[in-house]
Amino acid sequence: SSGINAEYRTGIKEFTPWLVGAEKAAGEGLAKPADLAEVTVLNEKVLSFEKNCVNYLKVLVAAEAAANKMTTHTEADNEMTALKARYDAVKGTSDTWVKKVDVLFKEWTLLDNTVTELNSWVAKDKSSEGENQFSLEKM
Repeated sequence: SSGINAEYRTGIKEFTPWLVGAEKAAGEGLAKPADLAEVTVLNEKVLSFEKNCVNYLKVLVAAEAAANKMTTHTEADNEMTALKARYDAVKGTSDTWVKKVDVLFKEWTLLDNTVTELNSWVAKDKSSEGENQFSLEKM
């Protein structure tokens, strides 16, 4: 059973530092992007944060499974309950971020495309004017 206890401890040791870092990041929030490039970086950041949440949940679940095999696991149960509550808070923030940034990403992409279209439209308009002037001069 000491092997099981070690397995539980190892899991907690791996999970806790990640959780502390994730809580810090969640507390700091997100910087407001100013352009499409920044939104793209932000989108990658939140998706990677989300992926880590999913991966570290596996670590927590494995630690819990090990804890449940221990003869006396009241202390472990209490620890697990506390860690799960903290995890849920971080995961909640992550879910909100993913949704928010997804909307921002779509809005910025749309805006960027619109600006690009307007610019090419203006450029086309200028060139056709130029051609008109040219052909008028020839007459």
